[in-house]
Amino acid sequence: MNRNEQLQEMSDMRELAPQIISGMKPYFDSLLNKDPETGLLYIFDEELGDRASCCTTGLAASLYALDGKINPGGDGLQIAGQLVLEVRRRQLPGGAFSQPFYAKKGEPEVVDIAEVGAVANSLYLVHKATGSLSAKESLLQSAEYLLTQVAVQNPAVILKRPGSDFDVLNGDMYAAHTFGRAYELSGNLEYLKKVQQIFTHLADRFGKNEKGWWPYIEHWDGSVHMGNSVLYQATIIALSHTALPLLSSDLHERWLEVSSQAVDTLVEAMRQPPSEATEAPWWTRDWSNGWELYWALLRSSSKEDVRRIGLNKFAEVAGDLAERRSSLFKPNIQNNENEQDRTPVTTTFRKAAGFAGIVANLILEELLLGEEEAIAHEQA
Repeated sequence: MNRNEQLQEMSDMRELAPQIISGMKPYFDSLLNKDPETGLLYIFDEELGDRASCCTTGLAASLYALDGKINPGGDGLQIAGQLVLEVRRRQLPGGAFSQPFYAKKGEPEVVDIAEVGAVANSLYLVHKATGSLSAKESLLQSAEYLLTQVAVQNPAVILKRPGSDFDVLNGDMYAAHTFGRAYELSGNLEYLKKVQQIFTHLADRFGKNEKGWWPYIEHWDGSVHMGNSVLYQATIIALSHTALPLLSSDLHERWLEVSSQAVDTLVEAMRQPPSEATEAPWWTRDWSNGWELYWALLRSSSKEDVRRIGLNKFAEVAGDLAERRSSLFKPNIQNNENEQDRTPVTTTFRKAAGFAGIVANLILEELLLGEEEAIAHEQA
């Protein structure tokens, strides 16, 4: 995608901003609470029955930051700053975030780097938009945590959960994405090295087990532990975008070719409903609520008709928000009746925050880039 195409795409997305803010902010506002001890704002996830996860809180902060940029004089930037302060306050001492979904009650909390990678862009952009040091510190601490999870079997693999004994490929990209954003704020060359290693590893693994696919999980010998996933393949493609400028020229060109083939696979798979062949994990068989899929189509394809699929999906949701509000995001995948001892596998707020964070970050990044370009032009 050239710069003119990117500008047009962002212009199309920015036109959706008023609808998305007016449709999402009242829902998020209704979940805001003030901590009686700290006086800080937090979000209560009603279906989880607890404070929203750090990841979803950070994603919601992006929407407030976008609101603050588009509607100066309001409370958006202030709320965004308080929410990332809440994220930083609750971050685990080692830099990870707990994963409260589908957790068995009474067991130790689960740590998963998907919670790190999914919020990394929000922390980066909220820091850029508000100057929040808490957002910056949280992102850099997350990157330091990831360095402790490098697999002894392969330095380009970052363990998705501590102690796991296999390679979760979308987890590797969550890590690369986080390292890339952390490098931009710190200049730490160790982070940049990891970006290069992980992208090379993922490019090497693409299509090795089945043409056009990354499986969800591989064993150390490269065999499949769990099969294909449209949503997790889309996550790899979508998250890669922010780190592309950091890649060597050869790796950059190689990645563009790999991601183009991977997108073609997604488009073909979407012609049929999710199945064991295209969505092996049962908990991701809801593509209508899988925003990474439409993000990947929007940002990573050289084909206008494919990009239009992504844009049209976001526009459709933006248009429906006024009438349907949060009901748009009610999950179709839920716990089985015999799993009442577990927290929900996902929640309405989690899905809503995922949508809001992705769209807000797409628009926010372009707004901030425009501000930086304007300042550079004035100083030239």
